[in-house]
Amino acid sequence: MSLQVPEDGRAAESADTDERLDGAHVVVGIPAYNEESGIGSTVLGVKRYADDVVVVDDGSTDRTPELAEQADVTVIRHERNRGKGAAVRTLFEYVQRFDCDALVLLDADGQHDPADIPALAAPVVGDEADMVIGSRYLDPEDADETPVYRRVGQVVLDFCTTRVTGADLTDTQSGFRAFSPEALERLTLTTDGMGVESEMIDSATNQGMTITERAIDARYENLEGQTYNPIKHGLTVMVFLARLAKRRPADLRSDRS
Repeated sequence: MSLQVPEDGRAAESADTDERLDGAHVVVGIPAYNEESGIGSTVLGVKRYADDVVVVDDGSTDRTPELAEQADVTVIRHERNRGKGAAVRTLFEYVQRFDCDALVLLDADGQHDPADIPALAAPVVGDEADMVIGSRYLDPEDADETPVYRRVGQVVLDFCTTRVTGADLTDTQSGFRAFSPEALERLTLTTDGMGVESEMIDSATNQGMTITERAIDARYENLEGQTYNPIKHGLTVMVFLARLAKRRPADLRSDRS
């Protein structure tokens, strides 16, 4: 893996500037594993809203890294598949090496709408929050397109994450998030797997960081790039949350029970 940062400490800017937050340097990070069906359109979509786009290819065996490189963005490769948590840590470590006002994470499969990037980044840029979670369920008037079997699992994971972390959130498993530079430095992430979204919340609440949510759109139809089985995903997160609860001090466990 090769990380190169220019001498001035800032990565090269993308060409489009029409949809960005005025005066803010926003980096978009995309963890990707075998997402050749969606990575190209995802990268092209986010370039309108980002000063820099960084893709971490987590050991893909398909054309994911090649397609990302063709879109003229920074691509960091893991030699083998290490898991989403490991890819997120690589993104955090990379972005900390140059100046930015916000890092926005989103999935590579095209589920997230790039047009929501400025709304997520704005509270971070305005010093209103350390972490902003893009919620699919914050606005009750929005049509919920989540398949029933996925929504049931998400409700369970939201409940368990809230019990463990104490954070009252509507969408704890959303991968569409924005982070302040301080959050990138202070968040403690240890898991390599899919429990990383819950661990972010846990670490932020433990350190007294401000977490807020913003409504986002999400789609599920015709997403050929989805590579992780939702049932396996849910079970993996549940096991991680159980471990997270056990490693908490006894006083915190009693406060959140």
